[in-house]
Amino acid sequence: MRVKVCNAFSPYYNYGIVPLATGQEVSGGLALFLLETGSDVEPVDDGAKAWRPAGHEEPETESSEELDIEASAAAVADWVGDDPERAKEALAAEQAKDKPRSTLVKALEKVTGQD
Repeated sequence: MRVKVCNAFSPYYNYGIVPLATGQEVSGGLALFLLETGSDVEPVDDGAKAWRPAGHEEPETESSEELDIEASAAAVADWVGDDPERAKEALAAEQAKDKPRSTLVKALEKVTGQD
């Protein structure tokens, strides 16, 4: 495991102060220590790039395949993005509701080009 120091600093490691210069590459236990403590370093090799803190879980991405028109306006807008086809689908679903959200309708019309 190797990391590259971004800014010079002197951490306390293995019962001593270790001066590190900007751009210096560090390997082994010290590299792992710097990653674990959140020091200002960049991963150099695959091992360092793959390292994650203890208890770290990758965020689960929600399936954005289907429209949830009952979701918040922001969630619907995120689902649409700048895709005109999705905007048309969301616009039709929103306008079919008893009380369509006017700001969402305007935003969707803008994406579809109906503004």
